[in-house]
Order: sequence, then structure tokens, then C-alpha cells
Amino acid sequence: MKDLKKEIGKKIKSTRLDRKSTQADICDDETELTIRQLARIENGQAMPTVPKLIYLAKKLNVEVQYFVDIDKIEIPKDYLRLKKELVDSPTYADRERIERKQAILEEIGECYYDLLPEDEQLLIDVIQARLDIYNSSDVRYGFALLEEYFQQILKKTIYTVNDLLIIELYFFCCAVGLEDKRYFQELADKVMLDIDYRDKEYLTQLEKILLVLLAQLEEKCTLKYIQTFEDVIDKTRHVYYKPLIYMFKAKYMLHVEKSKEKSEELYGKAITFAELLDDEVLVQRLLEEKKNDF
Repeated sequence: MKDLKKEIGKKIKSTRLDRKSTQADICDDETELTIRQLARIENGQAMPTVPKLIYLAKKLNVEVQYFVDIDKIEIPKDYLRLKKELVDSPTYADRERIERKQAILEEIGECYYDLLPEDEQLLIDVIQARLDIYNSSDVRYGFALLEEYFQQILKKTIYTVNDLLIIELYFFCCAVGLEDKRYFQELADKVMLDIDYRDKEYLTQLEKILLVLLAQLEEKCTLKYIQTFEDVIDKTRHVYYKPLIYMFKAKYMLHVEKSKEKSEELYGKAITFAELLDDEVLVQRLLEEKKNDF
């Protein structure tokens, strides 16, 4: 894969130079591709995603196949197994689960990272940044990724999975202590638009955004996000989020509707569901939240 990255990058650069185009010419307003990203691709430092290859082929007036046979871009199966555990296993701030995620990241870094296309590398980078921020309470661990991708995202109205990764990182930084929250509400509104309910990977990332949003919003503002979260879970079948939905509903009923009885009932459902999932860590987190609320 390393050789393939270099080969693709060399072809893209030589084609661009043959056309007498600058990197700025190719990237236009940098909505689809930034100059920095193109430089990394041309230098063989990053494997371009298929959408970026299609974009570059169109800009350079060649067929995608001129750069690479897309079927050659294979992702290792063992990596996909590790990725699934990494993405589908909530930690709920449990130290043992966090350490397991860190171990997975280290294995991926040692064995697979350099073999991965850009979008998969970004996923790993974002998860690592989140863990570093959580462990240190220092949002600066997320700055490099935000500096590279954030302005590109602000220009968009429809997001890719990669965009959602960066948006989640931004919201996570806000939760931990980022002072500059000027784009918080704008992005919170925009992620609710044009949701692609057919794309499970997209929905899986949206779940994580909704979770970090609901943890920060005032209860009076949460209802539409809770309802969207439920709609998304109906598609992904990620039932391990159900207890959290009951919890957010309980908080809404208590603090907005002022119904202590209904809130206690919803907390009961949350705890019972977590017990059915046999997730003792989640049960304890829910009991702590209920104690704080009551």
C-alpha cells in the first residue's frame, strides 16, 4: 500500500503539472480538497479516498482508472475487525474500556495505519485525539486535526462521514473546555439537515455526535435531538444506546416538563435496559446520573 500511495501521488502530481495547473487551481475553494491534503497525496503521504480520486480525475480531465484500479485499494480484514470493536464499544468513562481502546489503537498503529486510505487514517486519528483529550483534559490534542479540516467543513451544507468525525471532535473539545464555541450552534443545527438514513456508517458517526451534543445542551433544547437519535437507532439497531435515550428523556421530563414521576419512570427503564444488556458500567453511570438529578 505504501508503494501504491506513492505511485498514485506521483501520477496525480505529474498530470497536474502537465496541465500547468497549480494546487490552488485544483482545490478551488477547498470545499472538496484542501491544498494541504493535495500536497500530502502528491507526496505519497496519504492514500486518497475514492471520492477524492473521482474529484481529482474530473479536475484533471482523466479517468479514475488512470490513477489506480480502485479494486486494488483493499482494507485489511483484521483491521476491520479491530475497527468494529473500536467504533461499536462505548466506554462510559470506564478506565478498563479506555485502556482496551488504547491497546487497539496501538495495534492498528503498529500493524495497519500506513496501509490505510486517508479516511480510515482520519478515523484513527480522531479516536486517538479524543482519548488523549479525555485523559489529559487538554483540548490542544485536537487542534492539529481541527486546523486542517475545520474551515473546509464550515463551507459545506452536506457532510461526509469524515466531516462528521471532525464535527464530533469539535463538539468533544467544547465539552472538555474549548473556549471558542462560536460555531457550536451552527453545526448543531446543520448536522440535523439532510441526514442520509441509508448509510449506516454515516448514521453510526451521527450517533456519536448526538451523544456528545445531548451531554452539553440545556434540557429545554434537547427534544429534537433525542427524537433524531431514536430515528437513527431504529436504522442502525445499536440498542446499547437505548438506556441513554431513556436517560435524556428523563432529564427532559424532570427539568422541562417538571414531571418527577415520569422522569423516575424513564430512569427506571434506562437502568432496566442497561441491566438487560448486562452492562454494569452503564448501570452505575445511570444510577449516578439519577442520584445527581434527584
